Amino acid sequence: MPVSLDKTVRTFTVIHQRGEVFHVVPGRPILQPDGSLGPHAAAWQDMIAHCLSSTTVEAVSRRTAVRAAAAEIGPYISERDWLLARIDAFARRNRSANPQLPTKELAVVVDAVLEAAFTPVVDPTGPLIVWEDASAQERRAWLEGQPTGVLLRWYRHVRHLN
Repeated sequence: MPVSLDKTVRTFTVIHQRGEVFHVVPGRPILQPDGSLGPHAAAWQDMIAHCLSSTTVEAVSRRTAVRAAAAEIGPYISERDWLLARIDAFARRNRSANPQLPTKELAVVVDAVLEAAFTPVVDPTGPLIVWEDASAQERRAWLEGQPTGVLLRWYRHVRHLN
């Protein structure tokens, strides 16, 4: 009796974000007749709750599904690098006098300005600080007290963004 070496190709959904694979689920996310998300409801709920991306591929196994989706998944990048890329894009396109940034992104902007060998030029109407004599905590507190527009202008300068 001949043995077939052909393996059946199935549909898999790879759930990922920033190069990290969280779930590999057989099938596609389909709403069941009873209103549930089927046997992999936890994976679908995780995808929606955490804004994860999904890629549907045809593959033989879960491992080959991840390899097949590798081009779309991309290389792993840290959350900080991902945030810096988002802030760079925001800083390039937003020239508003009073832009709004979430607290997490604002903290990354302050960190980027602190890490650079950069002495901010103070607006004469703003609070004064002697930058060279200030401790790291004083510098951080002073930068956090600056308007977001000013911080973004310094961030653009530090990151060489136009």
